[in-house]
Amino acid sequence: MSPEAIIDGLFAGSVYALVALALTIVFQPTRIMNFAQGEAVILGAAVAYQIVALEKLGWAAAIGITLVLAAFMGLLMERMIMLPVRLSGSRYAWIIATLAAALIFQSLFNLTYFDVDALRPRPVVDGGFQVAGVTVEWQEALAIAVALAVMAGYDLFLRRSAYGRAIRATAHNTDTSVLMGIPVQRIIGLSFVIGAVITAIAGMLAAPVIFVAPAAGLLFTIKGFTAAVIGGVGSPRGALAGGMIVGVLDTVVRSMVGGSVGNFAVFAALAVILVVFPSGLFGKPMEAH
Repeated sequence: MSPEAIIDGLFAGSVYALVALALTIVFQPTRIMNFAQGEAVILGAAVAYQIVALEKLGWAAAIGITLVLAAFMGLLMERMIMLPVRLSGSRYAWIIATLAAALIFQSLFNLTYFDVDALRPRPVVDGGFQVAGVTVEWQEALAIAVALAVMAGYDLFLRRSAYGRAIRATAHNTDTSVLMGIPVQRIIGLSFVIGAVITAIAGMLAAPVIFVAPAAGLLFTIKGFTAAVIGGVGSPRGALAGGMIVGVLDTVVRSMVGGSVGNFAVFAALAVILVVFPSGLFGKPMEAH
């Protein structure tokens, strides 16, 4: 087990943790697991690739454009997913709605970048530094720091802001929240927007280092979903822990054994953790139900 593999795993884990957090943010007020969430990763990577690598406009422009497009994508996802769910009345409609949204966005990215294997802009910060003889890329350190900052910021947002308390109330009981005058539909729309923005940021951070293909959105969704389940669905802190477990375990096993054994190790760990902790490491029984 090399120190470089652990650093790479923490970097990948920070990306998966942000995707898991976004899934949790949408899940809290809706009880829907958004299988289209990973497409926002591709949006962030695509904008960074287009603006930084092709247009040569720099990262400041890429970040600004990504935030605007990700917010719009979140609103669009909310309409594409929640409207069919409300109209159908089926408790399983969200599965078809989220997968349909994922396939629609995936097709758009494939048509736009049909001749691109990987959406890879230059790093936000070039180079690296040494820690105890181990080289750490600045891009990897930035991704880990941003993931920790976003987790802490969202935790403060939930606990200290009026909208955060409204999200918590809506997650606890939607009907009671409506009776108390909380704008539930607005809260749901806000959750989709915040989730899309966070996931797009993850895509921007990931693209310069790891392989991000235009059709890889569902892969990031699966890894983020696995991290969310390991940590406990509905728990922001669990999203961070689950993301790091998935990232480090996958990367370390791949470096030692190679091939797809990393995925096998991740899913084996998921099975073991769910046997010992059926609600995940930080989840509550109500959230698991």
